[in-house]
Amino acid sequence: MNTSKFSAEFELNINEIQKLNKMYFKRLYKGRVRVFFILILVAFLFFDFLNLESQEDFMKWQLQSLILIVSFFMFHYSFVNATCKFFFKFMRKLVGYSSLTGRYKLNFTSSYIYVNSPLGAFAHTWSQIDKAVLTKDFFFLYVKDKDQHIISISNKSGCHRNMTDLITFVERHVMHITKM
Repeated sequence: MNTSKFSAEFELNINEIQKLNKMYFKRLYKGRVRVFFILILVAFLFFDFLNLESQEDFMKWQLQSLILIVSFFMFHYSFVNATCKFFFKFMRKLVGYSSLTGRYKLNFTSSYIYVNSPLGAFAHTWSQIDKAVLTKDFFFLYVKDKDQHIISISNKSGCHRNMTDLITFVERHVMHITKM
């Protein structure tokens, strides 16, 4: 097998899509929603500051801002969690439609692993793979990055995938595969 020409693409089934959304995109979108809420808070404080007219207003603004900031940080996790929970329930319902399901793919090349979905895309190099585990039903690739992702690929015969090429490539060119 020539490493410069290796390429494999797998469309994901519903179970794999749900795992991918839970592992990759839940953390990603929680971070984005958190930044969005912080930007709203900063914008509110900035525009409120621009409306000040006197020194007394400035003292009131400082006290109001302090209370707002403290209460925001006390409750922002519940706001973020509620927003993300709603978003992922919505996405779970959308995954049922076949046009959206076909857009979830894993692409493997000799240099990169691409995780593609309507929610975003990631690229990992093979050097980021910490461990590879093959079980009866799944092939797991443990990615060592700041979030420690796991790429799970179903190797059941009903998936119409040629897993042997991928497993052979990983075994020969990336690392030893732990078989369970």
